[in-house]
Amino acid sequence: MSKSSPHPKDHFDAIVIGSGPGGEGAAMGLSKAGKRVAVIERENTVGGGCTHWGTIPSKALRHTVSRIIEFNQSPIYTQNTKSLHSTFAQILSHADSVIGKQTRMRQGFYDRNQCTLLHGSATFIDAHTLAVHHSDGSADTYTADHFVIATGSRPYQPADVDFAHPRIYDSDSILSLEHDPRHVIIYGAGVIGSEYASIFRGLGVKVDLINTRDRLLSFLDNEISDALSYHFGSSGVMIRNDETYANIEGTEDGVVVHLESGKKMKADCLLYANGRAGNTDKLNLQSVGLTPNSRGQLDVDSESYATEVGHIYAVGDVIGYPSLASAAYDQGRVVLKPSAKAMPMCA
Repeated sequence: MSKSSPHPKDHFDAIVIGSGPGGEGAAMGLSKAGKRVAVIERENTVGGGCTHWGTIPSKALRHTVSRIIEFNQSPIYTQNTKSLHSTFAQILSHADSVIGKQTRMRQGFYDRNQCTLLHGSATFIDAHTLAVHHSDGSADTYTADHFVIATGSRPYQPADVDFAHPRIYDSDSILSLEHDPRHVIIYGAGVIGSEYASIFRGLGVKVDLINTRDRLLSFLDNEISDALSYHFGSSGVMIRNDETYANIEGTEDGVVVHLESGKKMKADCLLYANGRAGNTDKLNLQSVGLTPNSRGQLDVDSESYATEVGHIYAVGDVIGYPSLASAAYDQGRVVLKPSAKAMPMCA
């Protein structure tokens, strides 16, 4: 390490690990409360998975597809011309421009609020010290009175699915899709799977949506779930409820999904969108007395988002449900509330 012990300038009231919505909410709130805050981001730009692989890209894609559908359904535009068709790869270019704008905007938030941005991978050394590892192999150490873990999540990848196969994707790698599939199987009908089902179907791609539960988005009211199922069915999405895979086989030109029910499905590619795993495996949490669950997620107090180690908090996808950007931002803001359980306003 380049430093044997932290200098006072390397001590902060709070260090936030991750610059996604949860980390941003915590950092902005603490900075506005007069705290000296550092934010650690492992990527070269801020925003986290939400901005670069999750919420922002998928919403940009969905918005573009909605406009294509609107154009193709309007007699004003289609009476004298052919229907508009775009490939998934083509509309990704629009998402890239939106990501760039979002990144610059979020960088401005940190600059205006005088948050110290540290780029690298964080690892706890002890309860009040962590190291930030850089790409060149060097590392620096920093200390803080409080920590907020907002490292987000990544797509869950079961060991028996070959994600190295060129036709098997998760919700991150699907953003690198370059060929133009005619038929896609989406395994997992949660928020992410349902969203991509609407995107691909809007592009005219045949979609089989495999739902491991008895109805879509079962955490919603029945009326909403039923309405979504109806509109999916009307648009041509084939929903297969209460199904789980027995084996997923990658072939030379596509993928074959063998279901536990005995059914066999073939498509040009597969999007596996069944679950997320918290990004905690490289934080060395055992050194501070924290143990994530099997999905890498942390248990927190539901009011303050404090972990069992009182000065360490966790917000966003890393604590599991509901795993939404808006919820993560609000969770981050909670750690500055002056309650008995929340982070003290005065150091």
